[in-house]
This record gives sequence, structure tokens and C-alpha cells, in this order.
Amino acid sequence: MAEIGIGANAQRVDGREKVMGKPIYGVDRLPARTVFAVPVAATVGKARITAIDTGAAVRVKGVLAVLTYRSMDRLQKVEFSFAGGQAIQSHFPMQGPVVRYRGECIALCVAETPESAYEAASLVLATYEEQPFAVEMTAVGGTEVVQAKATAYFPDFVKGDPVPLIDAAPVSVDAIYYSAAQHHNPMEMLSTVAEWRDGSLVVHEGTQAAQAMKIGLVIALGLPEDKVRVISPFIGGAFGQRGAISPHTILAAVAARRVGRPVKLTVPRAQIFHATSFRAATEHHIRIGADRDGRFVGGLHLVRSQTSRFDLMPYTGEETTSRTYGWPAFRGASTLVQLDTQTPGFMRAPMEMASFFALESAVDELAEKLGMDPVELRILNDAKNDPISGKPFSSRYLVRCLQRGAERFGWSRRNPAPRSMQTGDGTLIGWGVAAGAYPAYITPAVARIRMHADGKVDLSVGAHEMGQGIRSAIAAVAADELGVPPGRLRLLIGDTIVPPQHVTSGATGAATISIPIVKASLRLRHTLAELAVKGGRAAFAGVDPALTRLRGGRLHLPNGESASVADILAAARVHYVDGIANGAAPGMSQDAFKQAALGKVAFFGPEFPTHVSFSYIAHFAEVQIDPLVPQVRVTRMLSVADCGRVLSRRTAESQLLGGLVWGIGSALTEASEVDRRFGGFLNNNIAEYQIPVNADVRSLEVELLDTPDLVFSEIGVKGVGEVACVGAAGAIANAIYHATGKRVRALPIRIEAFI
Repeated sequence: MAEIGIGANAQRVDGREKVMGKPIYGVDRLPARTVFAVPVAATVGKARITAIDTGAAVRVKGVLAVLTYRSMDRLQKVEFSFAGGQAIQSHFPMQGPVVRYRGECIALCVAETPESAYEAASLVLATYEEQPFAVEMTAVGGTEVVQAKATAYFPDFVKGDPVPLIDAAPVSVDAIYYSAAQHHNPMEMLSTVAEWRDGSLVVHEGTQAAQAMKIGLVIALGLPEDKVRVISPFIGGAFGQRGAISPHTILAAVAARRVGRPVKLTVPRAQIFHATSFRAATEHHIRIGADRDGRFVGGLHLVRSQTSRFDLMPYTGEETTSRTYGWPAFRGASTLVQLDTQTPGFMRAPMEMASFFALESAVDELAEKLGMDPVELRILNDAKNDPISGKPFSSRYLVRCLQRGAERFGWSRRNPAPRSMQTGDGTLIGWGVAAGAYPAYITPAVARIRMHADGKVDLSVGAHEMGQGIRSAIAAVAADELGVPPGRLRLLIGDTIVPPQHVTSGATGAATISIPIVKASLRLRHTLAELAVKGGRAAFAGVDPALTRLRGGRLHLPNGESASVADILAAARVHYVDGIANGAAPGMSQDAFKQAALGKVAFFGPEFPTHVSFSYIAHFAEVQIDPLVPQVRVTRMLSVADCGRVLSRRTAESQLLGGLVWGIGSALTEASEVDRRFGGFLNNNIAEYQIPVNADVRSLEVELLDTPDLVFSEIGVKGVGEVACVGAAGAIANAIYHATGKRVRALPIRIEAFI
């Protein structure tokens, strides 16, 4: 079974179906008599609605309802996910005349056809009493909140007092770095199909958090839990955008109940920029001091990050920067700036993308001041134990990533002087390096496995397939543990009929699903062995189930003896055998499973009772810049990652390659342009919000160390999806400096920053 088991470069189990268009996504499921809903967005930055005219809208042929704050159901409040709730933000639109930010939904038009719904939405007219607003961190009117004082769960990261040590250091860097707001822009639109069946609500929607969506609907609509089901077998991209329930889902459910028919609600692309979360704009003050040999004496990482007026979206990037190097002293702290926008949230490598652009740019600046090779400086300052807690790392191969990457990239051929490397026509060449790390998390999950006499296996576990390949990872573990090929494995994921469906994010998927599947498989084999003994097969008595193997429909013993599963079940007069198990991280209590069942965030890590765990990566980038047409071209990137044991090589490498593309976008093109005049975001479409395309991506190479971390989990798997892009923007920025001699301290990097 090696060709389809753990670590194999096997074809994705759903790959063929996807390229043939066979998977059914959330809103592909259209029940009979489905009608369509279109939201209407506020066109002012902050206001109170003084009048709203829906007369023309309701007269459009086929319109069934136009909901406004006057006619909308009064809902129970669903709390923000990072305040112990299930929602993308705590503020819900259309509960009163107040508009908190531009783009907020002020009306919902429901009609027989999408065309009628769109026409009606264009005819809703609102009159406002406008109010002052602030949408930039530099604007007058923003309110600063010290995160550690305002939120009990998100402290500062402190070891000693680094400031006097940095002040006294012979070599130091002191700089401020900036990153713009960004939006996820997945291929699949925000969309929902809501259907009421005999008083029960069924929602079809692509989500990373089916359980949070279910409980959010239960709370908002005042329903019993057994009256709500959320089904999300596939997602067309998410990247953090779908990690909690957003307002459009509840609006669709209310509309469906109001008109007595299933409702499909699709948020237009332009409105998505305001209808759910985004990556916050940030500012990073980095100070590093070192002795003349290059050893760090202290580090400081102070962050300002935007949030909304009604929620405090925490910023935790210092949790990782504080542990990336062997800091003798360090302080990391965040200040949140409350602005008149929707609440920001997670977006791939949510805090670490900008944090490591800042940190790794500063480390490169320090290397230049020291006259040291930037790879050697990073290796010299590698952490031996966690600087914050003093605990050992469960595993740490960042140095190997740097060394292997430098060898493959040809780093020894780099001339360190800026502007020293050129092509024959004078095009400037720059080489840059950066390290990256991301916390290793595990979330509560339950695996339920049923093996039938005919060899088919039903398996359910808390997970969501959003394109990252979680089905292939599950199939790889099942192949090793149960001897079942993908064609005989039936998976049920992303469906609240099998709770808990904890949010799949933060690179938790592979580590989270592997633990309960291994344990449930062990219990299933144990039960099979017991049934074999009862059926007269004495050789199976007292055998450690961990030493048994299922292969080819037979249960094998270490001594070579085996028995057919079908024969064992037939002798026991049963048609199947079950295995059920929880997957838990060290120190995780049953309360975590209760939290997960309530749709609440229940991440465990990176600090555990006896150790600290991270995934690591080293990025090497080459850029070319024509002095006459100074557009940056990333001509080569190579990255080496340490993410523990690799479950599915093909999907893990795909995650890394995708992460590099994200790094190119973050470094060079992606920014949500704020409209300081009217609020909201100006470039709210994928024509003007510039995502990297094929022409922007040249040579990408990735490598996985594939070294199991058996302290972190029984199977040794850590996450790769987030760490893939951590530090990538920093490597590109450092390459631009090497090519041009100009330091750039703001993302995205614009031409005017280095010419």
C-alpha cells in the first residue's frame, strides 16, 4: 500500500473529479423552488439611516421580499469568535438604522430570479445622516487599545528587558515596517443556500467552520441544536475568510423562512470586500542589538494593528518572532487601533506574514552592518530552547532548512555587495534569504470508522476540504492504518451531522485528523482481534493491536498469521466493526471538546505542558530588475520546510508552491486601497486588486525535510499550509535590496520605493 500511504506522492483522491467538475459545492445544490437574494450595501463611511425607500424595488416583477432594518427579524447576538463566540464579527447588520462602516448590508432583495433580485437591489434608495469616520491608522479619530490590558487571553511575550541591552549594543537596527490591508479573494464567492424543512434549517455553504456556523444560526434564530444542519463537503478556497459565521448566512436563513422557499444568496465580489473579514493593516517597530560577533543581545517587536470599533481582533505575531531566534532578552507587544471598518480576521499566515517581513528585513539589515553573511547570522542565532518559556522544542530543524536551501540555491556564488550582480544587458540581479516559522496547533476532533465485511470503509472526522487536500491526507492515513485503498473509502467531512466540525485553519488539518484516525483504527483492529478470538482463532488472544496490520482485507499478526475480515465478521454474525476515538493534544481536556461542540475556537499550541512546537521554513529568492523599466520580476524561489512527517507529499508540496505565490503577491502587488474620503476599500474587484498571475511566477522549487516530530504527536505531523508563505515576502524584499541598494520597509513594494 506504500504507493497510496503516508508520505507517498499519490494523486489527490479527489483530483480527477475536480478537474471534471464533479464535486458539488455548497450553492451548487439548488432545491426545488429556490429563489435568489442580493444584498444592498451602504455607500457611506458611517451614518444613521434617516429614510430608506424600497417602493421601486418591491414593484420589480418577481420580487418576493425586500428586507430592511424595519422589517428584518430581531436576532440574538452571536459573539465574535475571538471573544468566545462563533461569528466573524459581533456586529450584525439591519438590526437598527445605524451604519457602522461602508459596505455594511442595509437591505436584502429576494426574487424569483437573480436578475430580478439584482434589479431590485439597484432601486433601493437610502438617505443618511453622515458621521465622521476613520479608516486608516494614521487618521484622526482612531482609538488605540493596549491588547494585553484589554484581552486576557493575548498577553505580551516578554523575556527580561531588552531595551537597555539593545541601547548598549555595539551594532543595532531600529526600524519601522508597514503592511497594507489585504483581502483573500478565493475563487468561490461568499454564498449560501438555506432551506427550511418541517421547522428544521439546512444550510449548504462552503465554510471552514461548519460547527461555528451551526451554533451561530442556533443562537441568532433561537433554534434547538437538532433543528440545524450545515453541509460543506467542498470549498472553492477560503484562506481564513470562512473561519466563522458571517452575516450573509443568517440573512439567507431569515429570508428563506420569510418567503417559505429555499434561498440562494450570493454576495457580489465588490461587496465581499466589506461583507466579511480581511487582513489588517499593520505597523512593526523592530529593534535588534548584537555584539560584534553577531550574537543577538536583545530584540523588540512592537506592533500596531487595526481592528473594528466593536471587536478587538488580536494580533499575535510576536508569539512566533519571540521564538525564532535565541534571544537573551525580548519583548513583543501589540496595540490595536479601532477604526470604522468591519472586523479584520485571519488570512493565510495571518499575523506571521507581515511580522516576518519586518523581522527578516531587520535581520538582513543587521547582517549588512556586521559584514556577515545573512544565512550565517541566522544560523549563529538559532534558538536551542524556547526563549519565552524555557521549554525544549519538540523538534527544530530550521538550521537544516537554511543549510539545505543555501546549498540547492547556490548561495555560495552570491556577491554580497548591492548592485554587484547583473545580466549581460545590465539587468540587476538580487538574491535574498529569510527564515519563517508558524505555531504547531492541534484542535479537538473525533474519528468514527466503520469497516464493512465487503472491505469498504466509512470514515468521518472533523475537517473541511477547502482545496488544501485534506481528503488525500485522510486517505493516506487510512491506507496505512486500515489497508483500504481510496476507492473503497467513503469520507464524510464538513457536515455537522458528525460533530464536532471545529474550524479548519491555522495549518491544523493534518495534525488534527491524523491523531484520532490512528487511535480509532487501533480500536477497530483491537475489536477485530477480540472477535477473531471469539470465533475460535486463539492466535489473536492477547495480541497488542498496535502490532497488528490490516492489508488486503485481512488482519495480520506479527508472526505472519492472518485472518479474513469477512470471515471474522461472519463468524461473529455481524456485518461491520467500528472504531471511534478522540484526538487530543497534550494537556487538552474534555472541556476543549465541549468548546468545539459549541462552535468555539479551541486551538492548542504552540506551548504544551512539556514542550513548544513550530513548523519552520527557509526561503531563497532571486529578483531581476531592468533599470530602464524597473519592474521587479521574481525569477526564482526555492524553499525548504520542516513540517514534521509528510502525510501526502503531493498536497504538501502544492501547499508550499501556493505559499510562494502568496509571498510574491504580498511582497509586490496585493493591497486593499482604503478610501479615506468615503470609507471602505476602493479596489474591490479582482481586476484592480492585483493577485499574482502565471506571468508573475517563474521558477519555484520546494523541498520537505520529512522528519517526524513524535513529541508533538503520535504520527509526527505538523502543519505546512501557513508556514509556506511566512518569510517569503521578506526574502523578496531582501533580494530587492541586494539588487538595488535600497531598503524597502513597506508592503507591497512599489517601484517608487527603490528607484
